[in-house]
Amino acid sequence: MLDSSFDNQPHDGSFRDVLRYYSRKLKRRPIYRAWHESSRSVKRFVPLMWRLATHDFRQLPSAIIVGTMKGGTTQLFAYLIRHPQLFPPCNKEIDYFSRHSDKSLQWYRSRFPMRRRLVAAKGLALEASPSYLSTPSAWAKMHAVLPDVRLIAVLRDPVSRAFSHYQHLKTRHKEQRSFGHAVDELLQQDRMPAQFGVARRPESPSFSGYIARGYYALQLEPLLQLYPHEQVLILDSADLFADTNGVCQQVFDFLEVEPYEVQPGKVYNRGYYNETIDPAVAARLREHYRPYDELLMRLVGHSFSWMPRRLAKAA
Repeated sequence: MLDSSFDNQPHDGSFRDVLRYYSRKLKRRPIYRAWHESSRSVKRFVPLMWRLATHDFRQLPSAIIVGTMKGGTTQLFAYLIRHPQLFPPCNKEIDYFSRHSDKSLQWYRSRFPMRRRLVAAKGLALEASPSYLSTPSAWAKMHAVLPDVRLIAVLRDPVSRAFSHYQHLKTRHKEQRSFGHAVDELLQQDRMPAQFGVARRPESPSFSGYIARGYYALQLEPLLQLYPHEQVLILDSADLFADTNGVCQQVFDFLEVEPYEVQPGKVYNRGYYNETIDPAVAARLREHYRPYDELLMRLVGHSFSWMPRRLAKAA
């Protein structure tokens, strides 16, 4: 059974949902996105200069949500920063160790709150960049700068995640193939065996595709070789959406901040799609992921909600 708790569902016909559906369609148009980005760049210029000028007085993050993309990271981040001791950066995804590692450490530090605010609240700065999990080279860079940081990974059923990723690109006019056709081509091109050490090879392919981002064990292995297990919390997105408050309490304990009651409400980044996944394609993907799921259980020592019962019993 696929996880459709926050995604992969059409709008229900209410005026509000129809309006939201077409508004999001408009915002995904390339011409709108180009205008929006140029407008945002202008608006950000003065605050960016101020942040850079005051970088010495700012605090690097003590915790980072590292992924996975389309796995519920926005949902978790949005609820965590309601806690009075958890402070967000200027924007959720900084991507410093993956996409912007050419920038200075001063630039990275400038994205976070003033140190005096954190000291006054006995708080922590928090970041959430899903690109880190799919970028194995990010871990060594991160460890050199933040050896004591606490890391949170949110993993989603890889089949549902792949379909959501496909829809994410399709609705932004970056994908024209059917999902079945895209899966066929990606599986033919796949060169990543279900073996530890793949992500550490110099010739290792990227984990950026629909399928490869679901190879969670391969992406987590290099992280867990640099950071001790007690600094890494691995969550199941199904648990997050079934019991948002319970999972947030687990994270608060992990971060060693005060308990704080979270009242779940809005589902963030929900996808309203008029398309459902072909059961035959889903079954093919499920079988393809089976050895990678087994590897994940070996790595972390427990099963996840999407895994077949026979695998969960073996964990």
